[in-house]
Amino acid sequence: MTAQIERLSMSDKQSLGILTAVNMDNQIFVCKTLELAWKWNKPNISCIPAGVYECKYTRSNRLSQLKGTDFYTYEVLGVKDRAGIRIHSANYFFQLLGCIALGAAHKDLNADGQLDVIHSGKTIKDFEDFMDRKNFILRIK
Repeated sequence: MTAQIERLSMSDKQSLGILTAVNMDNQIFVCKTLELAWKWNKPNISCIPAGVYECKYTRSNRLSQLKGTDFYTYEVLGVKDRAGIRIHSANYFFQLLGCIALGAAHKDLNADGQLDVIHSGKTIKDFEDFMDRKNFILRIK
């Protein structure tokens, strides 16, 4: 199984893109992405470099503590000098610490002039169901 993120626009605050995934049945899933801006791969303030990464569905210690229960998400592995990169729900760039948010569409939700992602929680659930929580290869362009 594979997924690809094509980054369509980058500003000094955020990166917007589109994710296209193909599952074991050769079905296609498409959604929008939101990441932080490129700041030389610095932890917690930058998106990750373009490249190819393995993704595994694992327990997130940080999100489990925040939620008060075991919380699993896709983890992006093999990012040079980084750890704990997740694909999770978020609507705004300022809710991210270097992770990738998925949503149904880009829309300026809070009238700050920045496009956000909508329906992120549902989109994450749909993506995890689509990928059957199995490992996959993520290519970021």
